[in-house]
Amino acid sequence: MLTFVDCQTRVIDLVGKKQYDESLELMEKAKTTFPEKRDRLGHWKANVYCLLGERTKAIAELQEIIDSGLWWNPDILNSDSELDVVKDTREFQHILDQCESIYRANQDSAQPLLKVEGNDNAELAIFSLHWKASNVEDFSLEWQDKRLLNHYLIGFPQSSQLFSYNCFSWDDFEQTREDVRETYSTFSMNREIESEHVIISGASQGGGRAVELCLSQEALFEKFIAVVPAFEDLDKLEKLASTNKCNARGCIITGNRDPFYEGVLKAVSILEKHSIPCKLIVIEGMGHEFPEDFPSVFEEAVRFVSR
Repeated sequence: MLTFVDCQTRVIDLVGKKQYDESLELMEKAKTTFPEKRDRLGHWKANVYCLLGERTKAIAELQEIIDSGLWWNPDILNSDSELDVVKDTREFQHILDQCESIYRANQDSAQPLLKVEGNDNAELAIFSLHWKASNVEDFSLEWQDKRLLNHYLIGFPQSSQLFSYNCFSWDDFEQTREDVRETYSTFSMNREIESEHVIISGASQGGGRAVELCLSQEALFEKFIAVVPAFEDLDKLEKLASTNKCNARGCIITGNRDPFYEGVLKAVSILEKHSIPCKLIVIEGMGHEFPEDFPSVFEEAVRFVSR
Protein backbone atom coordinates (compact mmCIF):
# COMPACT_ATOMS: atom_id res chain seq x y z
CA MET A 1 0.00 0.00 0.00
CA LEU A 2 1.40 3.38 -1.05
CA THR A 3 1.85 5.73 1.90
CA PHE A 4 2.00 9.49 1.66
CA VAL A 5 5.71 9.40 2.47
CA ASP A 6 6.19 6.93 -0.40
CA CYS A 7 4.32 9.32 -2.67
CA GLN A 8 6.47 12.24 -1.55
CA THR A 9 9.66 10.27 -2.16
CA ARG A 10 8.44 9.26 -5.63
CA VAL A 11 7.56 12.86 -6.52
CA ILE A 12 11.00 14.09 -5.44
CA ASP A 13 12.62 11.37 -7.54
CA LEU A 14 10.56 12.21 -10.64
CA VAL A 15 11.20 15.95 -10.34
CA GLY A 16 14.90 15.29 -9.82
CA LYS A 17 14.89 13.38 -13.11
CA LYS A 18 12.91 16.22 -14.74
CA GLN A 19 10.01 13.87 -15.40
CA TYR A 20 7.59 16.66 -14.68
CA ASP A 21 4.51 15.32 -16.46
CA GLU A 22 4.77 12.03 -14.56
CA SER A 23 5.14 13.88 -11.26
CA LEU A 24 2.09 16.04 -11.97
CA GLU A 25 0.02 12.98 -12.85
CA LEU A 26 1.11 11.20 -9.66
CA MET A 27 0.25 14.17 -7.47
CA GLU A 28 -3.16 14.64 -9.05
CA LYS A 29 -4.02 10.97 -8.43
CA ALA A 30 -2.70 11.27 -4.88
CA LYS A 31 -5.29 13.96 -4.14
CA THR A 32 -7.93 11.23 -4.24
CA THR A 33 -5.89 8.79 -2.14
CA PHE A 34 -4.82 11.40 0.41
CA PRO A 35 -7.53 14.11 0.38
CA GLU A 36 -6.33 15.50 3.72
CA LYS A 37 -2.94 16.23 2.09
CA ARG A 38 -4.23 18.20 -0.87
CA ASP A 39 -2.66 21.38 0.48
CA ARG A 40 0.82 19.87 0.24
CA LEU A 41 0.13 18.18 -3.09
CA GLY A 42 -1.28 21.40 -4.56
CA HIS A 43 1.73 23.35 -3.33
CA TRP A 44 4.10 20.85 -4.93
CA LYS A 45 2.13 20.87 -8.17
CA ALA A 46 2.35 24.67 -8.26
CA ASN A 47 6.12 24.38 -7.79
CA VAL A 48 6.39 22.02 -10.75
CA TYR A 49 4.28 24.34 -12.91
CA CYS A 50 6.66 27.16 -11.98
CA LEU A 51 9.62 25.03 -13.03
CA LEU A 52 7.87 24.59 -16.38
CA GLY A 53 7.17 28.32 -16.64
CA GLU A 54 3.41 27.67 -16.46
CA ARG A 55 2.52 30.66 -14.27
CA THR A 56 -1.21 30.57 -14.95
CA LYS A 57 -1.47 26.88 -14.05
CA ALA A 58 0.56 27.43 -10.88
CA ILE A 59 -1.79 30.17 -9.69
CA ALA A 60 -4.85 28.14 -10.67
CA GLU A 61 -3.57 25.16 -8.68
CA LEU A 62 -3.06 27.22 -5.52
CA GLN A 63 -6.47 28.87 -5.85
CA GLU A 64 -8.14 25.51 -6.41
CA ILE A 65 -6.80 24.26 -3.08
CA ILE A 66 -8.11 27.31 -1.24
CA ASP A 67 -11.50 26.98 -2.95
CA SER A 68 -11.66 23.36 -1.72
CA GLY A 69 -11.35 24.55 1.90
CA LEU A 70 -7.67 23.96 2.54
CA TRP A 71 -5.00 26.64 2.95
CA TRP A 72 -1.41 27.45 3.96
CA ASN A 73 0.36 29.64 6.44
CA PRO A 74 1.13 32.56 4.08
CA ASP A 75 4.77 32.49 5.21
CA ILE A 76 5.14 29.04 3.67
CA LEU A 77 4.21 30.32 0.22
CA ASN A 78 5.97 33.65 0.59
CA SER A 79 9.29 32.03 1.57
CA ASP A 80 9.22 29.40 -1.19
CA SER A 81 11.77 30.48 -3.79
CA GLU A 82 10.35 28.03 -6.34
CA LEU A 83 7.25 30.22 -6.47
CA ASP A 84 9.25 33.38 -7.27
CA VAL A 85 8.01 33.46 -10.85
CA VAL A 86 4.42 34.14 -9.69
CA LYS A 87 5.05 36.33 -6.66
CA ASP A 88 4.78 39.57 -8.63
CA THR A 89 1.21 38.82 -9.73
CA ARG A 90 -1.97 40.23 -8.23
CA GLU A 91 -3.42 36.74 -8.18
CA PHE A 92 -0.64 35.45 -5.93
CA GLN A 93 -1.05 38.39 -3.56
CA HIS A 94 -4.77 37.63 -3.43
CA ILE A 95 -3.94 34.03 -2.47
CA LEU A 96 -1.66 35.28 0.31
CA ASP A 97 -4.39 37.60 1.58
CA GLN A 98 -6.90 34.75 1.67
CA CYS A 99 -4.44 32.51 3.51
CA GLU A 100 -3.64 35.24 6.03
CA SER A 101 -7.32 35.76 6.80
CA ILE A 102 -8.02 32.03 7.23
CA TYR A 103 -4.84 31.49 9.27
CA ARG A 104 -5.71 34.27 11.73
CA ALA A 105 -9.27 33.03 12.09
CA ASN A 106 -8.14 29.49 12.92
CA GLN A 107 -5.19 30.52 15.09
CA ASP A 108 -7.34 31.84 17.92
CA SER A 109 -9.40 28.66 18.22
CA ALA A 110 -6.55 26.12 18.25
CA GLN A 111 -6.42 23.94 21.36
CA PRO A 112 -3.99 21.26 22.60
CA LEU A 113 -5.10 17.69 21.96
CA LEU A 114 -4.02 14.26 23.16
CA LYS A 115 -3.97 10.89 21.43
CA VAL A 116 -3.16 7.73 23.42
CA GLU A 117 -2.11 4.36 22.00
CA GLY A 118 -0.30 1.27 23.20
CA ASN A 119 -0.54 -0.97 26.24
CA ASP A 120 -2.49 0.38 29.22
CA ASN A 121 -0.75 -2.17 31.45
CA ALA A 122 2.78 -1.35 30.29
CA GLU A 123 5.46 -0.66 32.90
CA LEU A 124 6.78 2.29 30.89
CA ALA A 125 4.93 5.25 29.40
CA ILE A 126 6.21 7.43 26.57
CA PHE A 127 5.01 11.00 26.05
CA SER A 128 6.11 12.03 22.57
CA LEU A 129 6.03 15.46 20.89
CA HIS A 130 5.40 15.64 17.14
CA TRP A 131 7.57 17.27 14.49
CA LYS A 132 7.11 20.92 13.62
CA ALA A 133 4.40 21.33 10.95
CA SER A 134 2.80 18.01 11.89
CA ASN A 135 -0.07 16.65 14.00
CA VAL A 136 -0.71 13.66 16.25
CA GLU A 137 -2.44 11.59 13.57
CA ASP A 138 0.53 11.79 11.20
CA PHE A 139 3.17 11.56 13.92
CA SER A 140 1.66 8.51 15.57
CA LEU A 141 2.12 6.59 12.31
CA GLU A 142 5.86 6.47 13.07
CA TRP A 143 5.05 4.41 16.19
CA GLN A 144 2.73 1.74 14.77
CA ASP A 145 5.11 -1.21 15.16
CA LYS A 146 3.68 -3.85 17.52
CA ARG A 147 6.98 -3.99 19.39
CA LEU A 148 6.30 -0.41 20.51
CA LEU A 149 2.54 -0.58 20.97
CA ASN A 150 2.69 -3.81 22.99
CA HIS A 151 5.56 -2.69 25.19
CA TYR A 152 4.67 0.93 25.99
CA LEU A 153 1.73 3.19 26.75
CA ILE A 154 2.26 6.15 24.41
CA GLY A 155 0.77 9.61 24.71
CA PHE A 156 0.91 11.96 21.73
CA PRO A 157 0.23 15.60 22.70
CA GLN A 158 -0.67 18.03 19.92
CA SER A 159 0.40 21.63 20.27
CA SER A 160 -2.10 24.49 20.35
CA GLN A 161 0.30 26.56 18.22
CA LEU A 162 -1.15 26.53 14.71
CA PHE A 163 1.48 26.47 11.96
CA SER A 164 -0.59 25.82 8.84
CA TYR A 165 -3.61 23.76 7.78
CA ASN A 166 -3.78 20.82 10.24
CA CYS A 167 -0.15 21.45 11.16
CA PHE A 168 1.19 22.62 14.51
CA SER A 169 4.50 23.75 16.00
CA TRP A 170 6.23 24.11 19.38
CA ASP A 171 7.68 27.54 18.56
CA ASP A 172 6.78 29.30 21.82
CA PHE A 173 8.50 27.52 24.72
CA GLU A 174 6.20 28.82 27.47
CA GLN A 175 3.10 27.86 25.50
CA THR A 176 4.70 24.49 24.79
CA ARG A 177 5.24 23.93 28.50
CA GLU A 178 1.60 24.84 29.20
CA ASP A 179 0.31 22.53 26.44
CA VAL A 180 2.46 19.64 27.66
CA ARG A 181 1.42 20.18 31.27
CA GLU A 182 -2.28 20.21 30.31
CA THR A 183 -2.16 17.15 28.04
CA TYR A 184 0.09 15.19 30.43
CA SER A 185 -2.39 15.84 33.23
CA THR A 186 -5.09 14.29 31.06
CA PHE A 187 -2.78 11.42 30.08
CA SER A 188 -1.98 10.48 33.68
CA MET A 189 -5.33 11.33 35.27
CA ASN A 190 -6.97 7.91 35.00
CA ARG A 191 -3.79 5.86 34.97
CA GLU A 192 -1.47 4.91 37.80
CA ILE A 193 1.66 6.38 36.23
CA GLU A 194 4.65 7.22 38.39
CA SER A 195 7.01 9.91 37.06
CA GLU A 196 10.04 7.60 37.13
CA HIS A 197 8.21 5.31 34.70
CA VAL A 198 7.59 8.03 32.10
CA ILE A 199 9.96 9.12 29.33
CA ILE A 200 9.39 12.31 27.38
CA SER A 201 10.25 11.93 23.72
CA GLY A 202 9.85 13.77 20.45
CA ALA A 203 11.18 14.27 16.94
CA SER A 204 12.81 17.27 15.28
CA GLN A 205 11.54 20.44 16.99
CA GLY A 206 9.53 18.20 19.33
CA GLY A 207 12.71 16.35 20.22
CA GLY A 208 14.57 19.54 21.07
CA ARG A 209 11.66 20.73 23.20
CA ALA A 210 11.51 17.36 24.97
CA VAL A 211 15.11 17.81 26.15
CA GLU A 212 14.47 21.41 27.24
CA LEU A 213 11.32 20.44 29.14
CA CYS A 214 13.21 17.70 30.93
CA LEU A 215 15.80 20.24 32.10
CA SER A 216 13.43 23.07 33.01
CA GLN A 217 12.44 24.00 36.55
CA GLU A 218 9.53 22.01 37.97
CA ALA A 219 10.08 19.46 35.20
CA LEU A 220 7.42 16.78 34.84
CA PHE A 221 9.96 14.33 33.43
CA GLU A 222 13.45 13.15 34.36
CA LYS A 223 14.17 11.01 31.30
CA PHE A 224 14.20 11.95 27.62
CA ILE A 225 14.69 10.27 24.25
CA ALA A 226 14.96 12.69 21.33
CA VAL A 227 14.82 11.53 17.70
CA VAL A 228 16.68 13.71 15.16
CA PRO A 229 16.18 16.72 17.47
CA ALA A 230 16.46 20.30 16.26
CA PHE A 231 17.97 22.56 18.91
CA GLU A 232 16.93 26.07 17.99
CA ASP A 233 18.67 27.91 20.85
CA LEU A 234 21.82 26.33 22.28
CA ASP A 235 22.29 29.26 24.68
CA LYS A 236 18.90 28.43 26.17
CA LEU A 237 19.92 24.78 26.46
CA GLU A 238 23.15 25.83 28.19
CA LYS A 239 21.21 27.89 30.73
CA LEU A 240 18.73 25.10 31.43
CA ALA A 241 21.51 22.54 31.79
CA SER A 242 23.53 24.76 34.14
CA THR A 243 20.57 25.24 36.49
CA ASN A 244 19.13 21.73 36.26
CA LYS A 245 18.57 20.24 39.70
CA CYS A 246 16.78 17.08 38.62
CA ASN A 247 18.31 13.70 37.91
CA ALA A 248 17.91 14.22 34.19
CA ARG A 249 19.15 11.45 31.93
CA GLY A 250 18.59 10.97 28.24
CA CYS A 251 19.42 9.63 24.82
CA ILE A 252 19.56 11.28 21.42
CA ILE A 253 19.02 9.28 18.22
CA THR A 254 20.20 10.98 15.05
CA GLY A 255 21.89 10.44 11.69
CA ASN A 256 25.14 11.83 10.38
CA ARG A 257 23.29 13.22 7.33
CA ASP A 258 20.71 15.06 9.38
CA PRO A 259 20.96 18.83 8.67
CA PHE A 260 20.75 19.38 12.45
CA TYR A 261 23.59 16.93 13.20
CA GLU A 262 26.20 19.55 14.13
CA GLY A 263 23.75 21.19 16.51
CA VAL A 264 23.14 17.81 18.15
CA LEU A 265 26.86 17.31 18.74
CA LYS A 266 27.05 20.74 20.40
CA ALA A 267 23.99 19.96 22.52
CA VAL A 268 25.47 16.68 23.73
CA SER A 269 28.67 18.50 24.68
CA ILE A 270 26.64 21.00 26.72
CA LEU A 271 24.85 18.20 28.55
CA GLU A 272 28.10 16.36 29.27
CA LYS A 273 29.73 19.56 30.57
CA HIS A 274 26.98 19.85 33.15
CA SER A 275 27.17 16.16 34.12
CA ILE A 276 23.85 15.23 32.55
CA PRO A 277 24.18 11.66 31.19
CA CYS A 278 23.23 11.53 27.52
CA LYS A 279 23.82 8.61 25.19
CA LEU A 280 24.28 9.57 21.53
CA ILE A 281 23.18 7.03 18.92
CA VAL A 282 24.33 8.03 15.42
CA ILE A 283 23.04 6.04 12.47
CA GLU A 284 25.33 6.24 9.46
CA GLY A 285 23.69 7.56 6.31
CA MET A 286 20.45 8.59 8.00
CA GLY A 287 18.98 12.02 7.41
CA HIS A 288 16.13 13.86 9.13
CA GLU A 289 13.92 10.83 9.61
CA PHE A 290 13.14 7.93 11.89
CA PRO A 291 15.53 4.93 11.82
CA GLU A 292 14.48 2.00 9.65
CA ASP A 293 14.36 -0.34 12.64
CA PHE A 294 13.10 2.27 15.07
CA PRO A 295 11.77 -0.17 17.73
CA SER A 296 15.20 -1.79 18.17
CA VAL A 297 17.00 1.56 18.34
CA PHE A 298 14.39 2.94 20.71
CA GLU A 299 14.76 -0.09 22.99
CA GLU A 300 18.50 0.58 23.18
CA ALA A 301 17.74 4.16 24.20
CA VAL A 302 15.21 3.02 26.81
CA ARG A 303 17.76 0.67 28.37
CA PHE A 304 20.19 3.56 28.82
CA VAL A 305 17.77 6.08 30.28
CA SER A 306 16.20 3.47 32.59
CA ARG A 307 19.43 2.54 34.38
